[in-house]
Amino acid sequence: MKVSINCKEWEFQEGTRFTEVVKAVRNMKKDDPLVQAIRRKSGREHILFVLNGRVVKPQQYDTLEIKPGDDIRYVLPFAGG
Repeated sequence: MKVSINCKEWEFQEGTRFTEVVKAVRNMKKDDPLVQAIRRKSGREHILFVLNGRVVKPQQYDTLEIKPGDDIRYVLPFAGG
């Protein structure tokens, strides 16, 4: 089944839980310097996930099942001024 993650098409099996999407994105971003710096300071990546326009809380990752055509976004934290 196809879903969109940050405007790119990804393939997942039918019945895939959102936690698998989170694992895939974390794996893809593991070498990102920003993610590495945040992980060093806090012990976590702090990646925010949005499913079809709604923020997904970490406690929902295991219970949500993705569906064909879902629009998934992730946002990395950054400092600014």
